[in-house]
Amino acid sequence: MHPFFAFLFPSSVALVSARADLLGTAVDVLPAQGWKSISAIEPGQTPPPFPTLKFVPADGRNAAVILSLLPANAPGYEVNDLASLTRFNLVAARPFLSAPDARPPLTELKIAGGIGGYIVNEDPDLVGKPVPPDEYRIAATATVLLEGKYLIHCTIFYDEKDSRDFKEALKLLLSASVHAPSSTI
Repeated sequence: MHPFFAFLFPSSVALVSARADLLGTAVDVLPAQGWKSISAIEPGQTPPPFPTLKFVPADGRNAAVILSLLPANAPGYEVNDLASLTRFNLVAARPFLSAPDARPPLTELKIAGGIGGYIVNEDPDLVGKPVPPDEYRIAATATVLLEGKYLIHCTIFYDEKDSRDFKEALKLLLSASVHAPSSTI
């Protein structure tokens, strides 16, 4: 954009510079300011079976967001309403729960064109202790269903409750929207 037009239309500069990442072919995700997309696959890992994106703070803070686009109607875990989304999210959170029978409450998310919720789990071994390298104190497991057919599973890793990291990661998740292919004129 020419500097003259940027002066006249400053809000359009932000629109031009904001670029969404595509999760699969169906969902756009807008990285939170100060976050960057990195490879979701660690060296030597097998690629995940579903489209996956990973974001981390560009300034090196110890946080990460991993999003995967899953089928909403797979046999055995159809997700079509808040009750089924809650059950799915609890199953997805299992690796982070303090006990196998734990049932932490789901915090409902307000998202345009869908439903969602998350569960926050703190690693009991790290409460009140420094976080070792390559580990996180807290994992929030979130699930969003867009337009009744696009199921996004998200894990947010961070170290401090109600932190900037968590708020920015949640903003990133809530930016998810159904991709509208560009039309040619």
